[in-house]
Amino acid sequence: MKCSYLAHGKVILIGEHAVVYGYDALAMPIMSLQIKASVEPSSTMWMDTARYHGPFFTAPDEYDGLKYVVKTMLAKADSSAPLKITYTGEIPTERGFGSSATVALATTKAMNEYFALNLTEKEIMTITNRAEMINHGKASGLDAATVNSANLVFFNQKIGPKTLNAKLGATLLIMDTGELGSTKEAVNQVHIQMIADPAKKQMIAQLGQLATATKAAWLNQDQIQVGHIFNQAQAILQAFGLATAKINQLQKLALADGALGFKLSGSGLGGIVIALCPNWKTANKIAASSQTLITGSWIEEI
Repeated sequence: MKCSYLAHGKVILIGEHAVVYGYDALAMPIMSLQIKASVEPSSTMWMDTARYHGPFFTAPDEYDGLKYVVKTMLAKADSSAPLKITYTGEIPTERGFGSSATVALATTKAMNEYFALNLTEKEIMTITNRAEMINHGKASGLDAATVNSANLVFFNQKIGPKTLNAKLGATLLIMDTGELGSTKEAVNQVHIQMIADPAKKQMIAQLGQLATATKAAWLNQDQIQVGHIFNQAQAILQAFGLATAKINQLQKLALADGALGFKLSGSGLGGIVIALCPNWKTANKIAASSQTLITGSWIEEI
């Protein structure tokens, strides 16, 4: 018997870093970026990915979150039967697309079906979030909630995820800088600065407030205001040293070519950036202008 589950990636629109400290954040699923986890019987416990083929529990440390998921699901099934778990599809890692949450969720759901455990959605999300904590040191739950949603997610740690079906009526350009960002490093960098400087603590609060303001502007279909908010948020993220020279260069290009707003998405120190555009034509123009600086781009109607 073979069971599979297909999970998708995500991008954070606004509120990264602030969400870790209890403030609001807004994120959206990216259905075009997907990973499928397939579970089947095997003679040995085995993992098959694009980058690693070998015994599951001796895989490199980057797979520690997945090891936790599999151990937990085997314990719940009261099983020691060896399995082969195969991951197909590709989401660029360490970029802000939620790749670790995607594979953790896909693995949990595939194993839930394989063993007919009938876990509740809450139980599945608890396991996925725990894997994220192992991967990143500190996780808000936003990534897991968004890779498990077909709609925009407005998130706060106290109230949890709330889906938004409203459309802004704009176009979002997502660009991959090709620079590997480290979530652990970025989160720690922000934390150290907040302890050392009360003004930085206030800036994180402001970032959370900007996420709340984005929701209101989004519901009013106010593209101009959302773009303005994105630019304010980027200034805060830059103040924490999270924007690289390449990100700053992409910002100048995007705004010069007609973007309404621009910011990094995710932890920063590389990864992906997003440009809010009035239409597809503008997004395509910015992507073309940025071609020598990026390794990939995606255009989503929002």
